[in-house]
Amino acid sequence: VNSYKTEGTKAGDWYLPAAGELTAIYGNMGVLNIALGKIGGTKLTKDLHRSSSEHSYDYAWGQNFDSGTVFLTYPKDSSFYVRPVLAF
Repeated sequence: VNSYKTEGTKAGDWYLPAAGELTAIYGNMGVLNIALGKIGGTKLTKDLHRSSSEHSYDYAWGQNFDSGTVFLTYPKDSSFYVRPVLAF
């Protein structure tokens, strides 16, 4: 995420959302997907997403965008999606 950039943004502008932010994104997924579709963005998928919030040395919080369940995952597990966000 630290090196992610898009047209009009630079590396360092984006960050990995915290657990609470992921929950808010999940709760607004329908509206966000409509907006993303209108601007040609990549829509949110009903998959497992990892947050930046650590639970302990071995675990981080994640959000299931299908069921809404919050769960613990290994931070280095690469089977989860990450969704960089911009501060506003």
